[in-house]
Amino acid sequence: MWRLKVLLIFGLVSSAILTVTSGDDQPDRFAYHAKLLSRMINMEMKMERMEEELKQTETNISTFTKNQAENISERVELPLVAFDAYQPVDTSPDTNEIMVWRYTRLNEGKGYDTVLGTFKAPVSGLYYFAVHACNYSGRYFQYAIVLENTYIATTYKFDNNNYDCGSMSTFARVETGQKVWVKCTSGSTNVLLWESHGRSSFIGALIHK
Repeated sequence: MWRLKVLLIFGLVSSAILTVTSGDDQPDRFAYHAKLLSRMINMEMKMERMEEELKQTETNISTFTKNQAENISERVELPLVAFDAYQPVDTSPDTNEIMVWRYTRLNEGKGYDTVLGTFKAPVSGLYYFAVHACNYSGRYFQYAIVLENTYIATTYKFDNNNYDCGSMSTFARVETGQKVWVKCTSGSTNVLLWESHGRSSFIGALIHK
């Protein structure tokens, strides 16, 4: 800014000189200098605007980079925990029986136990759980997703004329070491679940810490 002030002073001086000598037969070198100074002033103003814009751009880039780094850090810190268990061992479960799913397509984090039928959270966080089940026509199948003996989702399936499939899902805050499982809430001695090629399944995943 100080350079601009100096140039303005020079401009005023030049204008004064031109006024004093306007009646003389001298070359218009003073007019030339005045134009030159005017151009220098304009250039100085443009440079100052460019410096301000550059500083603002640097600030925006710095803020964007910081935000991106924080987002990447959050993603890196989120461990991979997910499972997909399928094919129930017992297709005629009793009331209050834990449904054990025989196989896993996916078991990242090793949280699902194919012997006990329970998922044990390796880390605390917000989890998503879902159950997909198919039952025979004319038979009720009632079940729940359970977190440490607390129902976090319940439903039932019934179709009088056709084999039927349906799903149930929920979100839950699960602490490290807590268990989640699927329980039959109303059993039967009849075969309830229509199972073939992994039609019925129990899945879950950590979505946020």
